[in-house]
Amino acid sequence: CIVDGEIVDPGRPGGPGSGDDPGRRYVHTDVDPVIGDCHYWSDVPGGLDAWDPANDPAVIAVVTTLPLCPAVPGVDPEVWAWEVFRSWDLDPPDPTVTPDGVGITGLATQVATAPAPTISEDEVLPDGRLLEVRARIASLDVVWGDGTTSSHDPSEATGHPDGSVSHIYRLKTCTPAYRTEHPSGSLCHPSASSYTITVENVWVGEYRVGGAWTPLGTLSRSSEVPYRVDEVRGIPAP
Repeated sequence: CIVDGEIVDPGRPGGPGSGDDPGRRYVHTDVDPVIGDCHYWSDVPGGLDAWDPANDPAVIAVVTTLPLCPAVPGVDPEVWAWEVFRSWDLDPPDPTVTPDGVGITGLATQVATAPAPTISEDEVLPDGRLLEVRARIASLDVVWGDGTTSSHDPSEATGHPDGSVSHIYRLKTCTPAYRTEHPSGSLCHPSASSYTITVENVWVGEYRVGGAWTPLGTLSRSSEVPYRVDEVRGIPAP
């Protein structure tokens, strides 16, 4: 027999392997809620391999007896990955502060936090592709409450004596009465009865679909610690 013209592989509009992708080699069957049994072409393994001559009778039987499945809505992996990333219960830090309870001016105050593991999840997209999503803490940010901020690698928050997430306060905190009535009131912070230390985990999300990891963006979770600061003053010994 002679075939005149070009035989076009119809593909599955909007599905994997649609368009002019020459990789469409698998015939899949599906059940559509409206038309019932149907077929579509894809480059995702699992269907009949149309490039294998041994499958020719089966492929011909499927494509000539079952209608083409309706189009599958386009899937944006980044949008899907964001939904996964936002659905996770990302932990805020659980900081401990040294010296405990009350800091001392001129002496480094250190913050420690427990390390948080990387979170990961695999999803099979509606078009058959595997989506991998992960989240890790990219930085630990600290607002010390006296106008100073700092950003650190989470591994640095090991606390006293080896940690490097630290800050030196220059002014002690005082009650309003102490600030106005005590002879040392002028050495106090002008308004703070305590500093609020805000410790923030900055989670970064990443995803990939069979390739390199692509950054998604960041989500932050924070905890606050009220922190009083006092002073130690030396006096001449008699």
